[in-house]
Amino acid sequence: MSGSIYAATSGSEVQRVRMDILSNNLANVNTVGYKSDDAVFRIKDEDLEAGGQGDDQAPAPGLLPSLPVIPVTSRTDFSQGLLQPTGNPLNLAIQGEGFFSIQTDNGTRYTRNGSFTLGEGGTLTTQDGQIVMGEGGEITIDGSEVEFDGDGNVLVDGQITDKLRIVKISDLTALTKEGYNLFALDENRGSEEPVEYADLHQGFLEGSNVNAVKIMTDLIEVMRGYESYQKVIRTLDENSSKLIAGVGNPS
Repeated sequence: MSGSIYAATSGSEVQRVRMDILSNNLANVNTVGYKSDDAVFRIKDEDLEAGGQGDDQAPAPGLLPSLPVIPVTSRTDFSQGLLQPTGNPLNLAIQGEGFFSIQTDNGTRYTRNGSFTLGEGGTLTTQDGQIVMGEGGEITIDGSEVEFDGDGNVLVDGQITDKLRIVKISDLTALTKEGYNLFALDENRGSEEPVEYADLHQGFLEGSNVNAVKIMTDLIEVMRGYESYQKVIRTLDENSSKLIAGVGNPS
């Protein structure tokens, strides 16, 4: 493969990955507590200087050095989503920093989705049946009226029975998405920290922080870029075919 086609193919792949990320964001524009992802490109200076080869990886005689494939990863945007009133006493939203702690089969996970319900025995759970954790463990609602104050205290029939376990993470880049709007924490890179004041709002849900208008604009730009790279690849391929066909066929 020629260097030109290789470069165009690399650019095309970058646009495809960006399109996947943007499409996933758009699909979650109405997902409660969803945090959008941004494409991140990482190119080391030494890779550019070496033409994609390490210092000890010189190209074989007669071969051109390969151009670097641009690595694309995603980075989560943890900015605040708008709070939307629901009137449901088991719908909770955090204004500002902090995450609800959720107990799963794989350990503690974190979420901004406060759409909770009551499971078996009055246990507070997520819509998927995962346990919502309090400072004292599982939260059990055994009464006719439940309230959550701004600091996360759980009041059943006017009496404080527990407090929601709301924490912040020292380094948000240590969180990775795991499905069901949950985040897993890499404890080698970050840790839990107490939240001084949770600023909890009962009867509200935090909406997705996806900007639908911006996403649509970015998708159009990416699609045009992808199509342009495809045209370049086809043109280079056609030129290469004509050149090969002309070799050994003197006019």
